[in-house]
Amino acid sequence: MRMRPDQKQAARAALVAAAAKRFRREGMTGIGIDGLAREAGQTSGAVYAHFGSKAELFAAVVEEGMLRLLASAEAERAAGGDSISFAQRYLSMQHRDAVEQGCLLPALSADIARADTATREIYAQGMDQVAAMLAPPEERESALAILALCAGGILLARAVADPALAEAILSACRSRATA
Repeated sequence: MRMRPDQKQAARAALVAAAAKRFRREGMTGIGIDGLAREAGQTSGAVYAHFGSKAELFAAVVEEGMLRLLASAEAERAAGGDSISFAQRYLSMQHRDAVEQGCLLPALSADIARADTATREIYAQGMDQVAAMLAPPEERESALAILALCAGGILLARAVADPALAEAILSACRSRATA
């Protein structure tokens, strides 16, 4: 029996959502196609019906993650904020602790650096769009630096077991973002 278009779309969305969570938590190599399919309530065949490979599924996760980051930057701008206010909100213990739901920058940038050119281009375009949303063209360099500070700050804060040190890292990054 053939799936209706809305069923196909729902299955694809479930696969991307499940992969996004697991990739953020374990990296791209941390889980296989069978595990991803099972977690999404799908079959391995469904994965290949939507994506030609695990790399294509990873690219879809990167695209979805960059769209989420862009939406966050758009919301910041709509609220009258800029790259500095974005950093103040981003660099939080709540974000540090929400690996599966958090931004893909600190969780997946290393995997993206090893990905194929098409995936890296999706990431680069997303970074450009987010930077443009957070700052005018003449402040692009500053916006990119703040994005790097945000991703690095969350990554380092996640890497330490001591919550007090994690908060100190985030506080230092928030302080530098305003400097």
